Amino acid sequence: MEIKKFHGVETRSIMGLKSANFTISRNEDKITFNVIGNGHGVGMSQTGADALAKQGYSYRDIITHYYTGTEITKLN
Repeated sequence: MEIKKFHGVETRSIMGLKSANFTISRNEDKITFNVIGNGHGVGMSQTGADALAKQGYSYRDIITHYYTGTEITKLN
């Protein structure tokens, strides 16, 4: 059997994952991809953020969508 290696971005594309930031686990005959975030896995997807903005979402909505648990406050 030939073994092939894929980079994270290739795997993301082939498997239709939301992000290239993932881990893989195997349990007998089952393989699980645990995906973290959206886009390239480093932050916000520019294409996704643009699409949300065009749908009328505010910058606050978009930031909290990509960065779960974020609180936006005014600094003094």
